[in-house]
Amino acid sequence: MNDKSQPARAENLPAKSRQTGHKMPESVADGGMADAERDILAELEKALGEHIALLLRWNRKLLLPNSSAPNDPHDADDDDHDCDFGAWHALNRHNRLIDQPAMHALATTHQQLHDSAKRLLSAYEVDGEVDSAEFDMMSLRAESFFAQLRRLERAFRTARSDVDPLTGTYNRQTMMGDLNSERERTIRTQVPTAIALVDLDHFKSVNDTYGHQAGDVVLQAVAGILQSHVRPFDKVYRYGGEEFLICLPNADMKQCARVLERLRRVIEASPVAISDDTVLPITASIGAAPMTKNRTAEQIIEKADKALYAAKEGGRNRVRVWRNPDRKPRAGKHQK
Repeated sequence: MNDKSQPARAENLPAKSRQTGHKMPESVADGGMADAERDILAELEKALGEHIALLLRWNRKLLLPNSSAPNDPHDADDDDHDCDFGAWHALNRHNRLIDQPAMHALATTHQQLHDSAKRLLSAYEVDGEVDSAEFDMMSLRAESFFAQLRRLERAFRTARSDVDPLTGTYNRQTMMGDLNSERERTIRTQVPTAIALVDLDHFKSVNDTYGHQAGDVVLQAVAGILQSHVRPFDKVYRYGGEEFLICLPNADMKQCARVLERLRRVIEASPVAISDDTVLPITASIGAAPMTKNRTAEQIIEKADKALYAAKEGGRNRVRVWRNPDRKPRAGKHQK
């Protein structure tokens, strides 16, 4: 790799890196293509989390200028625009996996997002007024940054065969590693995370009546709905057959239920055309469960599956959430 020995330019480094010896972002690994792709994916995921936190911090400063966010290690920092992505890109910009138009566009959008936030916050500090046009611009830049980042993630995962070829969602092999990492993050940060199982109702009859090609069209359509209607930081996996799994970071069960109910309604309102004269109504049953430190990822999936079973038993086309995940069931009663 031809850029590992080249230091990033000082003006591209976060303020804390220049002033306080903040640890530099690492360059992409030398261990080969697979290692480099892994490192890039890890950095993109890190950038997503960093900028979600930054947006929350920026908005808090505008809405609650005199308050401090609880347990926010950045609250006392002088620089509210500190992140590692810009320095990482500067360090690795000559790497052949990163020296490509999509990555450069992401870096440009990233810089535009920070510039917009700086202008917005600086003007607010001067006159105490929120510039609505600049606020809208910052929001658009953030939305574009997250969308571009996710597209790049998908491209790199496809290269690593992490994506299901039929639906374009992440595959089951990728899922377990991601869920274990997300569970560790949830335990470490104590920020709630949920998972959900989405099962298409009466899907077998679609295959039996119209053939497996029609079934594939339905699966692709539903996968597209799930991917386009979850939040930018949620992930959708092909769990198996007509079942999908969604990981919802930063969501308690109340928030999770709202997201899933919206998904259920969109699926119900989106019949799938399998031919010029045949349109199939589609519904889905959904079960969800929270991640907890007392259960493995596999055990949490089991709880979501029990909630899904309750949704099916309750009449299908509905959302059910696993309740009281750490409470022991009473004798003689089955918990759903």
